[in-house]
Amino acid sequence: MSITFYSRQFLILLMLLGLGCLLPLVFNQGVASAYHFKSSYYLNAWEGKTTVDEVQYRDAYAAAMNAYERDNSSPHYRITLSKVMEWGVYLGFDSFSNDEFNRLLSGAIVLRHNWPAAYSDYGFNLAFYQDKPDLAFEQFRIGLEYGPFAPEVIQQILSVGFAYWPTLTMDDKYLVFDSIKLASTMDHTTRNHLVKVVGLYDKKSLVCSYFDYLPEPLPENTANWIAHSLCKKT
Repeated sequence: MSITFYSRQFLILLMLLGLGCLLPLVFNQGVASAYHFKSSYYLNAWEGKTTVDEVQYRDAYAAAMNAYERDNSSPHYRITLSKVMEWGVYLGFDSFSNDEFNRLLSGAIVLRHNWPAAYSDYGFNLAFYQDKPDLAFEQFRIGLEYGPFAPEVIQQILSVGFAYWPTLTMDDKYLVFDSIKLASTMDHTTRNHLVKVVGLYDKKSLVCSYFDYLPEPLPENTANWIAHSLCKKT
């Protein structure tokens, strides 16, 4: 047999060995993805609810933890796990330390530093689960650097801003006002979120007075939406 034949056989053997080494990794990532899909399904199903069955929560938490443990290099898996954990705290099913949340969420940012949603999710957690709105606004500002019109960031600025309005610094209040104006020009989901949080935190007078005293007129379609939806007189 020629040397060329042996060389080909050797190359085929190396390829098979390489494939054999890759299969466990591919399988592990596939299983992690399946667990992540399951936990994400629960989060989507719970959206807008105020109560969740504990059995569902435990199942979602196990799935999110499995995904994270199989691939902790995924920023998505880290954030999904943190969101499930937040539900556990909110519903009284579980308790987690600030360090646990910080490790997951700051780690997600390290892994994907230019992802605006990671900063908005971290800011939400810092405000509502760690009672640190000042640190939340630090995250929001970084998120805006990577996505000035990112809906996730704008929406969380509004939520945290209205919830903590009396304690905000003037700089943070200016950012909330800027976000109110921007949200009024954005997509349907962000506009609806603005209407929702204005009602939730009883900020209609504040927001509508802000629009009344804007020095420059808004686009006609935006002004009409404000007049007939956000600031509609009852």
